[in-house]
Amino acid sequence: MTVIPPPLAELLAYLAETRSRLIDTATQINPAFASIRPRDGAWSAAENLDHLAKVEAGVARMIEKSVAWARSQGLGPPPDRSVMTSLDTFSVIEPPKPATAPEMVAPADDAAIEDSLESLRQSRERLLDAMTSSADLDLSGVTRPLVARGELNMYQWALFVAQHEERHRRQIDRTMEEVTGRAAECAPIV
Repeated sequence: MTVIPPPLAELLAYLAETRSRLIDTATQINPAFASIRPRDGAWSAAENLDHLAKVEAGVARMIEKSVAWARSQGLGPPPDRSVMTSLDTFSVIEPPKPATAPEMVAPADDAAIEDSLESLRQSRERLLDAMTSSADLDLSGVTRPLVARGELNMYQWALFVAQHEERHRRQIDRTMEEVTGRAAECAPIV
């Protein structure tokens, strides 16, 4: 049985919390509105979910490779300090200006909400497997760059996934308010 150190347990709990909120939001979406973009240049709710799945799948792959490398290097035990505030200076949840997603994580134009939710389920399973497999290692010195933000260690990357998910959950809420508001304005008066 794998013993999960407290800082990793705290991070895993936060990942579960943000995912739960995202799933609650997604399951409240009327499927008829899920693929509607609120305006030119904006993503639909389904596209937001597809983007999140792509980002998480990429991070999971990166962490898997990092865990394998850390094992081959004989890295020591995990740190005993929390990483929960380590991205505060990046404003991941409420960025000061909109970001443009790199092409490799841009959503498919025809993303279906059901497919996106299944992709999210699979990417989360992979991420959790990667993180729990590292419970005996210190990944704080294993870093990879995040575009326009600098080097993040593997714990910060997992934290980024959760905060990025929360940002897009809020974006989905705003998107659905716009889409359903427009639909209500266009509805015939009976």
